[in-house]
Amino acid sequence: MDKHMLGERLIRLRKKNGYSQQEVAEKINVTRQTISNWETGQGAPPLDKAAELAWLYGISLDELAGLAGLQKDLFLEQPEKDLHVLRKLEGRSCRLEFADEESAVMDAVIDGLIGNGDVQFLEAGNVWSKISYERNKDGKLFQKETVTRQIETRLLTGAAMEVEGE
Repeated sequence: MDKHMLGERLIRLRKKNGYSQQEVAEKINVTRQTISNWETGQGAPPLDKAAELAWLYGISLDELAGLAGLQKDLFLEQPEKDLHVLRKLEGRSCRLEFADEESAVMDAVIDGLIGNGDVQFLEAGNVWSKISYERNKDGKLFQKETVTRQIETRLLTGAAMEVEGE
C-alpha cells in the first residue's frame, strides 16, 4: 500500500466526516502528530489503529487501504451529508425514527429500538452513527443489558428528545 495514497485517503475521510486531526486522535487514542504523520505519508497506522479508523469512518479495512476497487472512489466522492443536527445529539438521550425500509424497521423492532426513549446518541458519522441503549436480556424479563451498536445514518429520518422545563 502506497503511504502517500493512504495519507490522501485519510485526509479525505477525515474531512468528509467533519473531524479535525485532534478529534480523530482522541477517538482512537493516538496523538495529533501521529494522525498528521499518517496523512503526510510519514508512516502508516498499525492494523489495530487502521481497524479503528475504518470503524470511525464507517468503511471496511479494504476500503481504507484502497483495495475495494472502483466502489472505494465512488464512496469517497459522494456528496457530504450535513451532520450538524446529529452532532448536537451526541451524548444525549433521544428517541429515533427510521426510514420505512422493511429490513431497517424489522432490525429495529427485533433489537428493541422502536419506542425506546432512552437511546443515547453517542456519535454521528456520514455513513454510520453510534448509539447505546438498554434492552431486556434474551429470555429474561427483569434483566437488562446495555447495547452499543452502529446504525446506518441514512436510515435515520428523525430524532426527538425531551426538553427540560424552565
